[in-house]
Amino acid sequence: MFSPSKYSRRFHNKKAAIQRTPTRKLVIFEVAGETYAIAIERVQRVLTEFTTQGTLEDGRSLIKLDADLIILLDLSRLFFTPNPSQEQHSYLIVCTLTNGDRIGIPLQDLPAILDVPEDQFAEIPASYRQGREGQNAAPAAVEKIITTDAGTVAFYLNLDKLLN
Repeated sequence: MFSPSKYSRRFHNKKAAIQRTPTRKLVIFEVAGETYAIAIERVQRVLTEFTTQGTLEDGRSLIKLDADLIILLDLSRLFFTPNPSQEQHSYLIVCTLTNGDRIGIPLQDLPAILDVPEDQFAEIPASYRQGREGQNAAPAAVEKIITTDAGTVAFYLNLDKLLN
């Protein structure tokens, strides 16, 4: 004889046994051969047309966006030795910081959006931070290392630490 209450308990128990790992939606992009990721909640939009003003040696410059001037951070020049040949940037990710300020990150290629399980986020080894401290801003801004399902390793960025 069919009992709806037994069926519901059996179904509920099976469902409870399957535990899903929470995921984070990330924007993934490449800069100078390295892959980076930021939380999608921090991305306001991606632009294809922008003009930089006042480029400094460290890769910072300004752009005018919605009647505001925002800082543009060229990660290839912040994290790596500046290359005399200037990379052509076709895209700009406009992001918000915790304090509400906006920054722009120029990219050569269109970024991708991925759902990454939280168990694929790993801590940065202490020896990596010690070995690079003082050379550039990467250790402070890189918060975690992520391995995607495709096997790609990406550096998860804390945008607020990019300006320090």
